Amino acid sequence: MIIRGYLGLSLGLPVAAMAAAMPAAAAPVDDAVSTITITLDKVNARDADAFVKAHHDGALIVDEFAPFIWGGNGSVQKWLGDYAKDAGAKGISGGRIDYGKPIQANADAGAAYVVLPTTYRFQQGGKKMAGAGSMAFVMARRGGEWKISSWTYAGPTSSPER
Repeated sequence: MIIRGYLGLSLGLPVAAMAAAMPAAAAPVDDAVSTITITLDKVNARDADAFVKAHHDGALIVDEFAPFIWGGNGSVQKWLGDYAKDAGAKGISGGRIDYGKPIQANADAGAAYVVLPTTYRFQQGGKKMAGAGSMAFVMARRGGEWKISSWTYAGPTSSPER
């Protein structure tokens, strides 16, 4: 659940009527969460270009396979290449990331921190596998657009899904 603060002001009737007629702008935290979930949906649809474009160049990535950390120019492309090598070596296919509502989401106009519960699902050796964990994202808004500056996956080793 995302919780937003409010101003406890008493508005006069004309001001309240005008406010009710105006569409509400999304809070920065809602925009940041939306950027992340849209990106994960595109990853699940195998859109690697959208995944790369969602990140700042040089984004810092921490994940469960070697070399475990990626940063610097082209870090997202390097992670994609290393993921493909690792998955190929382990016989992993059909990977997807299912996610839930944020378990933490904080933002101001220019930066955000969002943690999503996730389940990484895939096929390995003919078996359905799953690993429940979480992904923590750090976002930065530049030029009115949210981009991923960093993300980390954490969770136990995947096991056969029942």
